[in-house]
Amino acid sequence: MANSFFVNEVPDSWILNILGNDIFKELSLLGYACRKGGRNDYQGEDVAIHMWWRNALPFKSAKKNVVFVTHTDDEGKEISLKQMKDDFDLYICMSKEDAQFLKELGFDARKVFGIELPVRNSYIKPLSLAIFSNCYADNRKNELWLLDYCETHPDSKLVNFVFLGNGWYRVGEKLSELGCSFSWHCIGRKLPHEYFYQQLLLSQADYYIYMGFDGGAMGTYDAYAMGLNLCVADDGYHKAIPDIDYKFNNQAEFNQCLDAVIAKQKRRIDFFDQHSVRNYVKELAYICEKGEYPYQAAMPFNYSVKEKRRSNYFKMSIRRYQELLMTMISKVYIRKKYSA
Repeated sequence: MANSFFVNEVPDSWILNILGNDIFKELSLLGYACRKGGRNDYQGEDVAIHMWWRNALPFKSAKKNVVFVTHTDDEGKEISLKQMKDDFDLYICMSKEDAQFLKELGFDARKVFGIELPVRNSYIKPLSLAIFSNCYADNRKNELWLLDYCETHPDSKLVNFVFLGNGWYRVGEKLSELGCSFSWHCIGRKLPHEYFYQQLLLSQADYYIYMGFDGGAMGTYDAYAMGLNLCVADDGYHKAIPDIDYKFNNQAEFNQCLDAVIAKQKRRIDFFDQHSVRNYVKELAYICEKGEYPYQAAMPFNYSVKEKRRSNYFKMSIRRYQELLMTMISKVYIRKKYSA
């Protein structure tokens, strides 16, 4: 097990600096001895993590030298990259496709790992499902379908229902008991600019739901104009709307539609949970210690990543040739300085 880590920072690259700081903080919180700094600050830690591959050179006394490899966008960078393919113990890429690129360039596949960059979002926008119509005691618009669904589908707690209209207090009380989220707007017809205000509320939602089979709802037209996703009864003049995302003819189909809508939000939430900075650094630490992925199978590729990348390279310019030359000179200088 690695007892200590050193993060070789990149002072002039803010994205890699942020990632380096994240790695340093999380490794420390996970209980590892960890330091960060420039090349002169290295003090013999077990694992040296080099954040900027173009100027990276391994520390001879480190048990493992790990280097991050970011995007390669011209022929000069590819030349620099291939020159260091035997210098490091592990190569960490920003995705599995990036890792495949290195393997196709001739890097030792056992040393190359692709980990998707961690997310930095601390807020995920709740999904708002708008139901803009009155609620009737006789259930004429199938309002109780929603309660039946929420009682039997725990993931309904992941979204927010937005009601506009009269009579939703019964539904609201039950949703509260079930732990579901909702907001209720009861707007009087005499409120100045009432219709325009309704449109503003509608524009803030993500989906528009209409459960009634009574020929169609004008609110569906409003929602379509606002660009909302539609989840409506396959009925009446709804059938003329060209782009209906979800439509249903009965309660079972309505449930299936809500399943699909809420599953998308669940995948979004799960994605951000799984790709947190903490999980990213746990995976990185595992790879540094074990030299393998913790739980993951390799992603198959049915195309040449190398050819894909090369087809999108920038043309070599004087500036890009200068960058290539300066990279080579810099590495020669560092080698001489630290070998003396």
